[in-house]
Amino acid sequence: MYVDNLPFLRLLQLADSALPIGSTAHSFGLETLTIEDNLSVEQLEAFLRDYLTEMGVLEGTFCRLGHRLIEGVDAGLDTTTWLTLNQRLSALKTARESRVASATLGRRFLQLVIALEDTTGLRQALAIAREQQSDIHYSIAFGLVGATLGIDESTTVLAHLQQSLAGLVSACQRLLPLGQTQASGMLWRLKTTLIESAERSITAAQHPTELSMFTPLVDVGSMRHPQLHTRLFIS
Repeated sequence: MYVDNLPFLRLLQLADSALPIGSTAHSFGLETLTIEDNLSVEQLEAFLRDYLTEMGVLEGTFCRLGHRLIEGVDAGLDTTTWLTLNQRLSALKTARESRVASATLGRRFLQLVIALEDTTGLRQALAIAREQQSDIHYSIAFGLVGATLGIDESTTVLAHLQQSLAGLVSACQRLLPLGQTQASGMLWRLKTTLIESAERSITAAQHPTELSMFTPLVDVGSMRHPQLHTRLFIS
């Protein structure tokens, strides 16, 4: 029983928003939206629900595609598709700040996991990305790691989306008068939307070249973030 539960326990650790890769330093444009009075506590839950229907599906799709790059612990990596997926997601992230944040977290995440669980596929992924100077996006790296640990595709995607959502809510607790009970309630109620986004990513993954997203408010917030006079977050 201990062996069966080991991958699950490792997934819980990797999906913790407190994982030391720097995710707490990024708001992905939410800091700008709160400072410019475009996002309040009253609007937050509806905003996050809409966010999941767009960005959640996109990130869930790439997490799913990343999971399919490798067959297990000792398997080799499809390096060509690995590079193509990261390049494609970079192209879809129009705001430089969010794009860099995603790539920074992905690189740090992969480096951390290699230090914990060094495998051929993960080392290949990091080496080829460095060689080709390619971004390593967080969602794709998370999917790849999930497959390496033997976690099934859907569970990996749900864990990644849950971690991302928890990170955004945590950022909002530092930006808005959002209490612990309110934050927990939002996370609880948004679970169904999270599942719906993960399920939609199954269909989206069948046609990866047709993927798109429409998040203008968040994109503009990310682009305007460097011009803020005072900042708590990097992005």
